[in-house]
Amino acid sequence: MFKTSVRVVLTVLPLSVAGWGQTTGHACPAGASQILILGTYHMANPGLDSVNPEADDVLSPRRQKEIAEVVDRLARFAPTKIAIEAPYRENRQPANYKRYLSGQYTLGRNEIDQIGFRLAQVLKLPAIYPVDYPMTMSGLTPGELDYSLPEPEPKSADSGSPKSRQLSKEELLLQKSTVGEYFLHLNDKDLIRKDHAGYMKSLLPDKTSPAIYERADLVSNWYKRNIRILTNLNRVVDIGKDRVLLVIGAGHLAILRQLISDSDYYCLVDPQDYLK
Repeated sequence: MFKTSVRVVLTVLPLSVAGWGQTTGHACPAGASQILILGTYHMANPGLDSVNPEADDVLSPRRQKEIAEVVDRLARFAPTKIAIEAPYRENRQPANYKRYLSGQYTLGRNEIDQIGFRLAQVLKLPAIYPVDYPMTMSGLTPGELDYSLPEPEPKSADSGSPKSRQLSKEELLLQKSTVGEYFLHLNDKDLIRKDHAGYMKSLLPDKTSPAIYERADLVSNWYKRNIRILTNLNRVVDIGKDRVLLVIGAGHLAILRQLISDSDYYCLVDPQDYLK
């Protein structure tokens, strides 16, 4: 997500995250595809989310071992297609994956490489599938934004030793957790509900602005992005034949899980069954 993104619900789209219609025995009705949505943190710290916990180096020996364990566990789901949070129809990540398979690409720190590429290689999958629709909460897409503007001048440092920033609860939890344990935390239903409920507050009256639907329109754009992600996913999945793993930022979980559970062509598989 981008810095200006908000994760909330449209009143015309009912949201009941309590059930999510997920399967526990992984038995799908005829003609439906199993789908496991893995909510992740952004391992490379791109700074694009409204909340950006600082992640330690996933290339360290400790984290590499933990990631290998996560990949082994997810491999038990045996997806036939892995979808990633990269722009739909953009070829950069699929080309990188092809180069990785041929030994010409070194994995970076992001979760696309560390989870998506590594798992796809283990499963001998020939391709990986971008399904994202990058868009800010204002409704702007990357092509409408100019990132070439100069950075603001840094403020001069005060005399004496600088005070270190206090770590957030999420950062402290990530530090002491394994990657698998932190993924279990991010994909916990109670946490997903709490995260989404925080954004619901944006639909309360805003006494600081005369525009009564200003924040509701931001919510609309957040839903629009997720609806388009699901539409892109449907374009690459052979419904009823593929088993799908979607690797995506955890902030997308509440909306995507609800949209998918409302469909009759997918059945949700709980990632915790494979992460534990």
